[in-house]
Amino acid sequence: MSNRDFYNRSIDLKRLFRQFKKRIWMVVAATVLGAIVGLVAYIAYSNIMNGNTVYRIRNDYYIYFDYEAFPNGPDFFNAFTWDGILRDDPVVNKAMEMAPGVTKQQILDSVTGEILGDYRILTVVVTGTDKELIQNISDAYKVALPAFADVLPQIASIDLWTDADMEVYDKYTREPNAAFLGGLIGLLVSLFAVLFYGIFDDGIYSERDWTMNYPDIPYLGKRDTDEYRANRSHLLKYDGNYIELSSDQLRYDLDEFDRMRAVDGVIILLRGGKDTVDKMDKVVYTLKKQDVNVVGVME
Repeated sequence: MSNRDFYNRSIDLKRLFRQFKKRIWMVVAATVLGAIVGLVAYIAYSNIMNGNTVYRIRNDYYIYFDYEAFPNGPDFFNAFTWDGILRDDPVVNKAMEMAPGVTKQQILDSVTGEILGDYRILTVVVTGTDKELIQNISDAYKVALPAFADVLPQIASIDLWTDADMEVYDKYTREPNAAFLGGLIGLLVSLFAVLFYGIFDDGIYSERDWTMNYPDIPYLGKRDTDEYRANRSHLLKYDGNYIELSSDQLRYDLDEFDRMRAVDGVIILLRGGKDTVDKMDKVVYTLKKQDVNVVGVME
């Protein structure tokens, strides 16, 4: 029987490597599955959030300031100011006049303003799911915004600088990120599960595991290695007659036990990771009860 509780063993890097090697397919499968789940979940979420196809038109307008009358004119305007101006009544009412049938709320829901770098270039963005409505609002602003220059003394004129075409817009375009995040979560969870399972794994993976449980049965090494040949030559008879026995070969056969007792001894064949302490307890305890001489173990 084993002499020590496997829960009390210290860290064995060789054991950890063999455990991980045995279960690496679980880590790979969990990582791939996590990536697939993350991607599918994100696509489903984006479809729900996006609903119908979203269209967008981005037109740039060049703002000419009256520097002679107002040298500091640009100081009165920033991206936030222009975004408010685009939604203010003078511009919105003019746009409604140029696009009959379009309501004020539709304009407010569709139009935003951006200044991305040059303070003289204002980008008017019109976004929505109705292609015709988006085009009508964008066209209306081509007249309404330049007309607004007449209201502000700091501005000499506002001209359409770039007349862009309509494009399909999808703000939910992070499928690779979703797949990566899902795969990363799957990887971390599976690694934790493998390490956690390893704590309770009573499999025998290394010489250290064997000697910890069966210190009176020498570990000879792996078959056909210098370690095995040297240990066998030193510990056993060079020309002795030995039987090799693995845990799955043990049979309760009286003739077989007689044959084992008749030879110089039995060498247990250890299958690293497959044989557990419980299995080996059964083999070792049975052989000892049958007065079979167990002379060592090899892999």
